Amino acid sequence: MLLQRLIGSPALNLLRSIYLQEKCLCQRFKTGKRLLSTKGQDSSNITEEDKFDLLGDDTGLMVEKTSKAMKAYLARAQKYNAFMAEKREEFATGKRHLANMMGVDHNTLTQKDIDEAIEYLFPSGLFVPAARPLMRPPEEVFPPKKDAEFDDFGRPFHTLFYTGKPNYYQLLHYANLIELLDRVAQHPYSYTIKDEILKYRIPFMSTSLSSFANSGVVQHDDQGREFVRFDNDVLRRKTARGSVTVYKNGTGKIKINGQDLLYFERMQSREQILFPLQFTGLLNKVDIEATVHGGGTSTQAGVIRLGISLALRHFVDENMTEKMRIAGLLTRDVRRKERKKFGQMKARRKYTWKKR
Repeated sequence: MLLQRLIGSPALNLLRSIYLQEKCLCQRFKTGKRLLSTKGQDSSNITEEDKFDLLGDDTGLMVEKTSKAMKAYLARAQKYNAFMAEKREEFATGKRHLANMMGVDHNTLTQKDIDEAIEYLFPSGLFVPAARPLMRPPEEVFPPKKDAEFDDFGRPFHTLFYTGKPNYYQLLHYANLIELLDRVAQHPYSYTIKDEILKYRIPFMSTSLSSFANSGVVQHDDQGREFVRFDNDVLRRKTARGSVTVYKNGTGKIKINGQDLLYFERMQSREQILFPLQFTGLLNKVDIEATVHGGGTSTQAGVIRLGISLALRHFVDENMTEKMRIAGLLTRDVRRKERKKFGQMKARRKYTWKKR
């Protein structure tokens, strides 16, 4: 009865596991000594590193060895760290000597003071500033080395390193966070932690909207109508320039260089003009006056479309402004025609190759 209790007890299981681990360690150590003897090494002179390579970690359950690439990197890193430490010591010594020559305290000597002292003590007539004598911290003189992505035993620092694309899968984890936050928002009692979550929110504004954030001012004409005007300094596309004025509470009149929408013969250009009005729901509710010059019909339509979109931004709410930004209405088209290349027909097109 007592023997049956001992067999099933946790203490006996623990003793059994310790015995098996010790037996495994002894077998590995004997095997390692035999391997060393076959390589012509003295098995009595075994270093701590050799013991770790032979026995593994403290648990004795796995053998870990540092790769040759990692050992080479560690040797280079140690050499670089020793070199930088020596240069830092030389810089500190030179700084103290320079402070003694200038009669100041080396603790209060700034980099600007060092540059002025070097220029005073070693005047140089060299034209190139980089060739003149200088005294700067070694971190600014010698380029930094890339940090290792592994520890001393070859374990990667990044938890997603073995996926092959750690940055990509980290973004997937961010998408996971968004999904979890959506689930929290759908909870009936989510309002109780709303302030706690919004406390960590960081405001973000797209570059397309931030470039025009402070442009355009709502003004009033003689009749008291509100209008917004954008001039040539903002509205440009390739070689086309223009100015657009949008009046609120209008009847849908569009005047382009003294003509109506038929100024553009192509239907695509007309659709470009009307798209911001249809998108915001202000079609036939505002009046537009535009003057444009230079470029072709497509670029002129792009200039007027950008001016209308920027002006309508002042007549809609923030939600609609964000939708306009996502739709690309508030982004200036900075594309240009690519130049023709030498030895080619056009920018990309080559001449037909003939064998003979």
